[in-house]
Amino acid sequence: MTNTSKTVQAITMTALMVLSVVAISAPAAAAPGASLSASTDAGTVQPGDTFEVTYTLENTGDDPGPAGAISLDTPSGITAVSASGDGRPALDGSPPSVIFGLLGPVNSGDSVTTTVTYEVDAGASDDDYTVDANGELRDNSTSATDSVSTTVTVSSDTSPEPPETGSRGAGPYDTSTSVGEVGNGATIFQGEDDITFVGDNGDEISPAAIERTAGANEGVPLRLPIPQDQAIGSYSNGAGFTVTVQEPEINTFEIQNNDGADVSGGVLTTDQTEAAAFVEYNFEDAEDVELSVEDENGLDVTDEIVTGVQTRNGDGTISFDPSAVDAGDYTFTISGVEDLDFGDASQSTTVTITSERTASLNLDSEEVVQGENLGFTIEDSPEGNYHAVAISSNQFRDGVSVDQAADIFRNVGDVSESGVLVENGNPEAISSTEADDANADINDVQYAYAIVEIDGGEGVGSIETQYLDSASIDTELYQASGTTVDYAPNGAHIDANLEDTDVSVDDEPSFEVTEGEISLESPTGAYVVGSEVDVNGTANEGVDDVAIYARDNNDFELVTSGEFDNGGTVISVDSDNSFDVEDVTLSDGETGGNDILSLPGTYRLGVIDATDADIDGDGEVDSRLSTSDFNSGVSSTSSIRVTDTELNGTFITYDGDIATQDSQIDVEGTAPGKSNVVIAFVDERGNAQAHVVSVDSDGTFDEEELNIGTLSEGTVSGHIISSGRDGQFGDNNFDEDDFADRIENTYATGSSSGNQVRDRIVANSIDDTASDDLMVTETFRLADGLTSIESINSPAEVGGTFEINGTSNRDPEDTTITVELLDASGESVTLDSTEEWGTDGQWNLSLEVPEGVEPGNYTVESDDGDSTDRVSVQIVEEGSLEEPTPTPAEEPTPTPTEEPTDEPTATPTPTEQPTTEMSTPTDEPTTTSQDGPGFTAVIALVALVAAALLAVRRNN
Repeated sequence: MTNTSKTVQAITMTALMVLSVVAISAPAAAAPGASLSASTDAGTVQPGDTFEVTYTLENTGDDPGPAGAISLDTPSGITAVSASGDGRPALDGSPPSVIFGLLGPVNSGDSVTTTVTYEVDAGASDDDYTVDANGELRDNSTSATDSVSTTVTVSSDTSPEPPETGSRGAGPYDTSTSVGEVGNGATIFQGEDDITFVGDNGDEISPAAIERTAGANEGVPLRLPIPQDQAIGSYSNGAGFTVTVQEPEINTFEIQNNDGADVSGGVLTTDQTEAAAFVEYNFEDAEDVELSVEDENGLDVTDEIVTGVQTRNGDGTISFDPSAVDAGDYTFTISGVEDLDFGDASQSTTVTITSERTASLNLDSEEVVQGENLGFTIEDSPEGNYHAVAISSNQFRDGVSVDQAADIFRNVGDVSESGVLVENGNPEAISSTEADDANADINDVQYAYAIVEIDGGEGVGSIETQYLDSASIDTELYQASGTTVDYAPNGAHIDANLEDTDVSVDDEPSFEVTEGEISLESPTGAYVVGSEVDVNGTANEGVDDVAIYARDNNDFELVTSGEFDNGGTVISVDSDNSFDVEDVTLSDGETGGNDILSLPGTYRLGVIDATDADIDGDGEVDSRLSTSDFNSGVSSTSSIRVTDTELNGTFITYDGDIATQDSQIDVEGTAPGKSNVVIAFVDERGNAQAHVVSVDSDGTFDEEELNIGTLSEGTVSGHIISSGRDGQFGDNNFDEDDFADRIENTYATGSSSGNQVRDRIVANSIDDTASDDLMVTETFRLADGLTSIESINSPAEVGGTFEINGTSNRDPEDTTITVELLDASGESVTLDSTEEWGTDGQWNLSLEVPEGVEPGNYTVESDDGDSTDRVSVQIVEEGSLEEPTPTPAEEPTPTPTEEPTDEPTATPTPTEQPTTEMSTPTDEPTTTSQDGPGFTAVIALVALVAAALLAVRRNN
């Protein structure tokens, strides 16, 4: 008895005792009455099932019943397990009961209701059982009781019950024949026939009167048989009668073995004599389902293999005995027994029935490239079995670690566990998830294993071949666990060496592992010391990492980089079997391979599978590999020529100058192999400015607007300085920032001249001891900005154009030259501008003379914003500068010659020389007559004077 039931009984007894005391002193009064009723008999149930009985206890007396209970008397084999509704259950009391009145009395005329769930023992025999219940209501002086009995029939017979009358909301309906009446609110199914629609009043309703109520098919009536493509949804006759059309479906269909595991599509052994077909479907109100079985020749063997009934109504199983038929492939089909056997109302599956307990191991390929994954499938084994698949350690790749060996069988598919079996005194199975932390020696590993579950008729797994030797590899498939030894309880390998047990091998197929290929596509050819390159290539599937090595004359030395993985030692291979690392400086690094590539020469550059580069087996690639070790792994090499750094560059000036108004200069050039160069400027007074300019990955540099504003006007030297191959300036171990700082703050201090500063720069770089520094030097002038007009075509006609040429030392990116035509009063007539000229400082511009401008003397002025220049010009009338058009001479008319005769001896008659007559001049006026006497000479004289004045002004 539980604490709860004891408490309830104590409370009940206390309440009754109090009422008894009150009864002694109280006068007699009217008493409550009790009437107990129960729901109908529980019907027939199977052993292990449950059934429910609902009890109602009514107070039929005149007074309330402050306390009450329903006590249950159950026969052996029947147990009350739960109660719901009114009252408080005390089912583990003696007797089991439900108590009322604790929360208030049951008043006269009121009732309380409770539903009790009973369970039939699994071992109960077939019989009729009676459950008695006693109801009681009491007040302070009297007690009223009543009792009721309920009968339940226990039967282990699974035969379908007889058709239920009115199961579809109307009169009789037989699901075994799919014939009967269908009432209001019922669900019907596509494909049904032989049904009668009956209204609530018992009248038959014509299918044609029942129409679709909504949707695209609204108004479409029903007809019998109901078409298999009838629109699903609600239908009505418009007078309150409705039905719903659904698609019939088999929701679940499984062929289960003795353990209830689904073996559909798999193997079922003949010893599984309690096998069954399990079905769940949605049309049980309309039709039973039936199981049919055919052999591989299409012969129906249902009567032979199905031991009991072949049909059922509702979800559940249909038993069959696989030992009743010969071994082979069988097709099991479940469908409706009559009309509903189409579409999703019919499902089939194939099962291989066999008496053979030997499983087979099928490999996806007989040959793989080392590093590829090899899939395998275990077949011909019952559902739910566990098999071990193993590969002996003498077939592992050299240098493989314990944790790598534990990954030979991948933990994918139906693999429940993979790992290695280690034996050092006692066998120990180490799973792949434990191998990293296991204190085990690779020499103690006996084999790699996978425990594979048969699921869905087969067990699927995969082998990682990168850890296997390039040779013929034998695999072993052991008998299912539990056949002789339960070596894999719950799918885990026990600590036992299968090679030393009685577990036999069912299958042992072999496959060939061939050595793979790996290639380095970049860098190839030439490499400039210090330059950045992309390192990329391809590898076989299964190669996770590669390592780069360089060789001079002896061993291969590891090349490292901060851009690489795993501490800079390896490059990870992507899922597409390629590897690619950008901006790698091969000559930088701390290993021997970097040292080799930092000196000019021709070497071998190689790439190798990182697994093959771990000769000592410590999990890290070795810093040095012999040629034999390198070539024996998955590797490739190519020749690489290492060259020294170079330096080229120039400063961008304009007409050899940089204007003080700009005080900025551009520099560009190439410095392959360098990340930075130093740009220094020194004037004649010993002032210096220095800048550090970065070099792009392609070896070029291009820096704009370097400030030189602190330098004095005059000649300035510009220096581009590279620290060379060794990365330091001179013998001072200065980097670029250090050297630039020393130029400005050490070499150019005090009263040093420009030459002295330059000497110090040279002495501490290219002329220093053992220096490999490089320098490019150019000179230019730092001067006031000047823009001038060098030439102009004057005079120009009205409507014509002045072609103006000039020079400027200004930067065109920051300067605009405006050219303006001014009249005698200084008013602007027209203007134009340009922002385009080259480093020679030469600019040109065409200035159009507007129509309507009066001929006369004008001024053309150029202006760059800081300096101006003026030239006097003349504008003349339109057409006054045209040259006279000469009169064309008349073309002479040639005299035709005689044709020679056909006689070979005839001498041809000489032709006459044509005479040329000069044509008479035309009446068109010449240039001279149009201009008037002496006008051309005056124009020439004016132009000569203007040129002289321009020359005098330039000299001034």
